[in-house]
Amino acid sequence: MTLNPESWLRQQLWRILWQGPGAGSVYLSIPTPLICVALSLIDSSQLALASLFVLSVNVALGVLSILADEIDSFRVHNLGLLRFSAAKSRDRIAKLGIRSTQVDRFVNALWSNPELRSTFKNTRLESVELMVLALDLLSRIASRYGRCGRRVFEANQHPMVRAMQLFECLPFADAEKMLAESLRAWLKTPPVYDPEGWAQSVLGEF
Repeated sequence: MTLNPESWLRQQLWRILWQGPGAGSVYLSIPTPLICVALSLIDSSQLALASLFVLSVNVALGVLSILADEIDSFRVHNLGLLRFSAAKSRDRIAKLGIRSTQVDRFVNALWSNPELRSTFKNTRLESVELMVLALDLLSRIASRYGRCGRRVFEANQHPMVRAMQLFECLPFADAEKMLAESLRAWLKTPPVYDPEGWAQSVLGEF
């Protein structure tokens, strides 16, 4: 796991290259014309040329879609990239059986809050980047532990969720001052699976 925000942003760009909507369209559109080319080579050279042309068009459109994903990710200070990563993280924790209202509100704000988008047009919000990084990091660590992943996430989520709650209540400038440093400090010691730690926290509630 990389904890450097700049390295993490570059890593997310590579993930979009291979996992974004454009890449998904390529995976769906290429196999059928490729099979047609193979079958037409057996029967007719003219039909093979036509099938090869269709395949070439599909490949070109797929490349353009991937480039569009990459360009959109760079726009408004990487807001598109942050949206993609946060949505992936939410899907990842949903597979673990976790439904977090706070995470849902944060991810939805990335997509639909006009004030947030307007702010990103002018400047980067490090606090938002760090919250998305923290969500990505924790969701990936939790997913490594299979059925125990839910406990790992729930035991380590509180600093991140608390930051999301404060972000909702504070002006963006104040959130930058209050949250960025604490999130950087939390990310210096990434969460791990600690059976005794989560067990004690659960048993302490009874």
